[in-house]
Amino acid sequence: VFNVGKKFDYSVQYFQSDKKITVNESLKFVISGQNWKQDKNQKEAIWEYSTKKKTQKVFKNQFSLGWMAFDTTGVIENDQKTWIHPPRHNQYLMNEIAPFPDVRKKYKVGETYQSILFIGNGFGIWSGKKCKNSYNVISIDIAQTDTVWTINSKSEIDGKVNILIFKFSSVRGFILFDYTFFNGDKETMILKNKNCVQ
Repeated sequence: VFNVGKKFDYSVQYFQSDKKITVNESLKFVISGQNWKQDKNQKEAIWEYSTKKKTQKVFKNQFSLGWMAFDTTGVIENDQKTWIHPPRHNQYLMNEIAPFPDVRKKYKVGETYQSILFIGNGFGIWSGKKCKNSYNVISIDIAQTDTVWTINSKSEIDGKVNILIFKFSSVRGFILFDYTFFNGDKETMILKNKNCVQ
């Protein structure tokens, strides 16, 4: 799915619970074709942010590395699993402490799997902490030309729980991310380009 030059265009809605404000923006996920410099076993990908000035005001206390136009990160894609770093900068800092999108293809409906993530530097109060993730395969819809997994996942960090429900298509990649964070924030990302441009 994550071939060289592929571009995934997402619409994003983020609800900030403290101020009761919803912002709507877009993100692009671009596959460069290189190996990621942080881990040569991962494909390099770039999150392209289009953060509006008014959004920066709403989330002025949430970022830790400054406002970014893009972020270079990694993707794992093999016969066993497909895994990506979600957008984690600008207003999307909370994604770092939620489960990362992780599809284990051998698991059947109703089966579960786990992972542990140690948060790196640059993520404010979460840096250096351990995040425990669990995943439950809710459904696998098999069609002639596509298979779609729906997975319910949960993270726990310092006693705080975050939820991510996501859908992955064997043809289109990750088509939906639906986050609920411990602080009441919510975020939904939907893939706009159904065929994904090359």
